[in-house]
Amino acid sequence: MGIFGRGRRSRRADMRPFDGGALDSPKPTTLAHALDEGLLIADYAVRMAVRNRMMTELLTTDSAFDASHFAGVAAEVVLRLADEADASEARIVREQAWAEVQDGRAEHTHDYRTADTLNLRRREALAKATAAALRERAADTEYLAGIVEESRLDAWRELSGVVEETVRIQSVGVDDTGKPQRLDALRRDLAALRRARTVRKRRR
Repeated sequence: MGIFGRGRRSRRADMRPFDGGALDSPKPTTLAHALDEGLLIADYAVRMAVRNRMMTELLTTDSAFDASHFAGVAAEVVLRLADEADASEARIVREQAWAEVQDGRAEHTHDYRTADTLNLRRREALAKATAAALRERAADTEYLAGIVEESRLDAWRELSGVVEETVRIQSVGVDDTGKPQRLDALRRDLAALRRARTVRKRRR
């Protein structure tokens, strides 16, 4: 026990109080890095919006899957996000003009003062760059096609998962022999139905 005791005392003697001043100061995020992160979030928002629109239209209408139609949907969502970025930039410009003539300490989170002008200018630049990048993407057919394909895969996974879960619930207490084969057959039937609907639409 004496040996272990000495070990514990030695470790305690080596410990030093935490010194926050010894830590490196965090470097401010660059505009390019902040823009990349913002566009990743925008991509996800667009993909989810298109996926939801696909599921709604394919389940509630007679329309077959049309990649060009949903590319238009994706472009609309991207432009709407660009408009939001423009509105954010305009708001920040107003806040910056107010902050430049306000001295003293802020009384709440959105009570901007002279000391906040640099951060507000950075936010203004980010909003402006985001709006410009989004408008470029709204006109980029390759980008829109990629979003549509990712959204289609997301929608198919969601719908097939619901179908499989429904089959599982309805088959509780039923002999599970051959269940994997039945699910495979169901998937093939759904795929065939989707192809048939596409063909019918093209013939119209």
